[in-house]
Amino acid sequence: MSILRKTLTEISIADLDALVESTARETGELEFKGTLPFIPTKGQSTTADRWIEKGDRIGDYARDQLLAEIVAFANADGGTLVIGMQETKDEPRRAEGLQPIPNCEGLTRRLIDATEDVIEPRLPTISGRALPAQNDGSGYVILRVGKSLAGPHRLTTTREFYVRRGERTARMSVREIKDYTLETTRSADRLEVAFEERHANASKQYSTLLKQAQGKLPGIPPLVIRATAVPTTPQQIPELTRRQELWWLGKRFRLSAAGTEIDCGYPLNESATPPKTRLRSFVSDVDPTDNYVSRLLRSDGAVEFLIGHHHRSPSGSTKGGPRVYLGWLISLLVGTICQVEHLRRHLAWDSVEFGLEAEVWCNAPLHVAWTDRDFMGATLKDELPFTLPRYSLAPGANFDELIMLAVRDVFDACGSFRDHKCSVPWQSLLN
Repeated sequence: MSILRKTLTEISIADLDALVESTARETGELEFKGTLPFIPTKGQSTTADRWIEKGDRIGDYARDQLLAEIVAFANADGGTLVIGMQETKDEPRRAEGLQPIPNCEGLTRRLIDATEDVIEPRLPTISGRALPAQNDGSGYVILRVGKSLAGPHRLTTTREFYVRRGERTARMSVREIKDYTLETTRSADRLEVAFEERHANASKQYSTLLKQAQGKLPGIPPLVIRATAVPTTPQQIPELTRRQELWWLGKRFRLSAAGTEIDCGYPLNESATPPKTRLRSFVSDVDPTDNYVSRLLRSDGAVEFLIGHHHRSPSGSTKGGPRVYLGWLISLLVGTICQVEHLRRHLAWDSVEFGLEAEVWCNAPLHVAWTDRDFMGATLKDELPFTLPRYSLAPGANFDELIMLAVRDVFDACGSFRDHKCSVPWQSLLN
C-alpha cells in the first residue's frame, strides 16, 4: 500500500481516497478507526466522545482504545493508525469511507502527548500527522510507531500489554511477554555485534596504517575516525544495489560553532561520487596520497563514514604532535545523519530509530582543535581509541543538539569543559 511506503509528511488526502477506492484491508501494520471509540461515562456526552461533541478533551476510553493500537504496533513490527477512516463491519475489515474528525491538529497533539503520560516504558519513536480536509479544521489523524526494543509496552491506565495478531489488537499473554523480552535481548545483542564488527574494521584499517609507517622517520602517527549508524530494530532494504537514489551525495558545508564559521568541506566533499556496488551494499573509497575516505551503506540499513590519515612528517600545522580537528569528526557525524535521514525519506522509515557511534584511533596524547589558530589546549591523554558515548538517532530529533553533545563529550574526555553552540545547515544538506 502506498501509504505504508510514504513518510508521514508525504501522505495526502488523495492517498486516503485511494485506500477507499481500492477497499484496502487492515493488516498487521495498518489499522483504521472511523471515529473516536466511545462508551457513555461520567463527564462524557451521551452519543459520542467529548472531543467529537465539544472538542475540549478526549475521553479516557477513546484515548485508551487508540493508544492500545499504538502499543500493539510497538510490541509487534510497528504500524500506522488512520483515524477518520470508516471500515466495513465484515472480516477482514476494509476501508469504506472518510469521516473528518473535528480539530484534527489539536487531536494529533493530544494523542502524542498522551503517549508520554499513559504508555510505559516510554516509546522510543512515535510520529503524528494531521490532514485537515475542511476550513473548520476537521480532517484526519495519522499516527505511526516503529517496532520497539524498549518494551514490552503497556498502558498504565489498564495495566495491560497489547500486541498485534494479524489484523487485530489483543492482550499479550504471559508467554508472549516472556518471548518478547527474549527477542529484545537478542536484538540488543545483534546491535552490539554490528557495532563491534565496525569497530574491528576500523582497528584493521588503523593497524594497516601503522604497518605502513614502520621504518619511517619519526613523524605524525596515523589517524582513523569512524562514524557508524545502525537501526536498533532489524530492517531490510529490498534490492538496494538497484536503487542508487538511496545514496546520499556528500557536500561541503559551513558549521557555525563557538561564534565563528568553520569550513567543513573535508571529508564530505570527497564522498560526492556515485557508489560502487558490492554484495548487498554500496561502498565508496577515495584514496588521495596522504589520506582516504570510505563510505558504506548496507541492505540492513547500516551506514558508515570513515577517514584514515597516513603517517606524515611533522611540518607546519602538525608541529607539536598529532591532532584531530573537530570539523573532521563533525563532518563524519553530519554525513552519517544525512544518509540516515535520506533513507527515512525514501523508505518511509520515519519511525525507525538508529544508534550512532563514533570513535577516533591515534596515538596518545592527541590534541583537539577547531582550527590551527584555535588550538585551545585540549588533549586526549588516555589510551586510544577514544569512543564517544552511543547516541540515539530518533526521527525528528534535534540534530544540532546531538552535534553539540558530541563536541561537549570530546572536551569532557579532555578534562576541559566547553559548551559550544553549533548549527549545521541541515535543510540545504538534505535537499
